[in-house]
Amino acid sequence: MNINEKYYWIISTFTVPVCYAITVTLFYLLLYNWKLPVFMDKKIQEPAITCEQLKAEVMFTLISLVIFCCAGFGVYLIYQNGYSKLYFEASKYGWIYLPLSIVIMVVLHDAYFYWTHRLLHTKWWFRNVHQTHHRSSNPSPWAALSFHPAEAFIQAFITILIVLFIPAHPIALFIFLVYMVLKNVLGHTGYELTAFAFKNTWWQQWRNTSTHHNNHHLYGRDNYGLYFTFWDKLMRTHREKKK
Repeated sequence: MNINEKYYWIISTFTVPVCYAITVTLFYLLLYNWKLPVFMDKKIQEPAITCEQLKAEVMFTLISLVIFCCAGFGVYLIYQNGYSKLYFEASKYGWIYLPLSIVIMVVLHDAYFYWTHRLLHTKWWFRNVHQTHHRSSNPSPWAALSFHPAEAFIQAFITILIVLFIPAHPIALFIFLVYMVLKNVLGHTGYELTAFAFKNTWWQQWRNTSTHHNNHHLYGRDNYGLYFTFWDKLMRTHREKKK
């Protein structure tokens, strides 16, 4: 499992925007354009998405994607200058470590996202930066990266931290980035797409759902986590139901 180092800059720079474009387009078509009947009873909030909201989400998303591209290229430059912990031979740390490193990235990102998100909800940061994202009180898939440029930089910076401090194979980093995008877009679809079979499992109690994050947009507080509810429950910022 080797990656050609010569062309790695393409993967590091364009993974997030390409994956995001595919994911957002797919969910928007299924849920908002084609409005497939099988999904219609899964809508979390009833008000329709306005054209003004959609235009703002798309505009800020495009700005965010440029910043994520820059962060991805930054990862490549850090590697080229010998400062990263990226490695290209999977055998270097063993095959068990490769999937384990993905778990480490997800757990680290969950903590990073929770605490930066809490920071963004402090008075100055919310008024001047994070309010851009919260214009979408009833989000569409395009709201996932509808950020003020400063917030886009903060959220993209996690990839820089990962390559600086965690030994990561490009394949593991790629899988992490794809999962990050998918989870973020799912959380902003405005639909609860969690399979019924998983709703009452122990795992579901610790996993964020679309409803979990939709409530955050609706009320403007609580439910600050991205992947899990660990930090929200520990810090008493978990909102189970609309109230």
